Amino acid sequence: MAKKVNKEAEVTEVAEAKEVKETKKTTKKAVKATAEPEVKEEVVEEKKPKKTAKKAAKAEVEAEAPKEEAPVVKEEAPKPVEDPIEVSVEQKLVALYTLQQVDSKIDEIRAYRGNLPLEIQDMEDEIAGLETRITNLKDESKKHQKDISDYKIKIKEIEALIKKYEEQQNNVRNNREYDSLTKEIEYQQLDIQLSEKRIREITAKDNDVATKVAQAQLRLTELQNSLQEKKEELHSLVEGTEKEEEQLLQRSAECEKLVEDRLLVAYKRIRKNARNGLAVVGIFDEACGGCFNRIPPQHQLDICTHKKIIVCEYCGRILVDKGIINQYK
Repeated sequence: MAKKVNKEAEVTEVAEAKEVKETKKTTKKAVKATAEPEVKEEVVEEKKPKKTAKKAAKAEVEAEAPKEEAPVVKEEAPKPVEDPIEVSVEQKLVALYTLQQVDSKIDEIRAYRGNLPLEIQDMEDEIAGLETRITNLKDESKKHQKDISDYKIKIKEIEALIKKYEEQQNNVRNNREYDSLTKEIEYQQLDIQLSEKRIREITAKDNDVATKVAQAQLRLTELQNSLQEKKEELHSLVEGTEKEEEQLLQRSAECEKLVEDRLLVAYKRIRKNARNGLAVVGIFDEACGGCFNRIPPQHQLDICTHKKIIVCEYCGRILVDKGIINQYK
């Protein structure tokens, strides 16, 4: 009994000690909660005057500092637009006439060569055709030879068959078998005759083909020799005028740059349609230098004033006067 009483006393003491600890903890928390807001308020109150003091100091410094003037941007005056260089009608006419003269010289050089380039081209085409024809004829001849060989083999086979039938005739038992073998031999002999006829026909065709091949070969040799001569002749002509032609072509390209596109297109169209390649012509005896039709006096006056480009109303060529012709260099 005494032990139980002691245990109960110990339990009560432990419980009382726990209650005391809990009360202490709650009091400490309450004290902290009441102390913290006061500290924060004091800090805030202390910081506010510092911020206002800094702002006031900045304002005083800005007031005392001299104000910097903003840089003045000078407006640039607009640049004057350069007018495009205008080419007068007279200059256009001079450029066109110069271009015409250069192109005419190029035509003369090419005409000096004559039709040699075209002849060479035709000969080359004919040679190619002959070579193809000779090849085809040779293939045909090979086919003929094969057919002849086949018919000869067939004749040999038929002859062997006839011999066989003739041997069988010696061993027949009755006239009926003999007659049938005789008819078969006659039929085979007719087949031999037909094959020989085909051989003669094919041989005749083959001989004709061989003749054509020989003729084509002869013509081919002649053309090849002639082509070589023509090429040498053309080479000698080109060699003598090649440099001059290159210079004229270069000058023609330079002249085309001086002519505006619209006029250049018209010039090339007229030049293409004209027989002699003249698109720009002068006036001779009050007539067009291209078609030789008389030009009305008013048109002659307009041409001499160089105010506009005048075209012949008959042939469509561009007309120039002696003043433009004299300026040609």
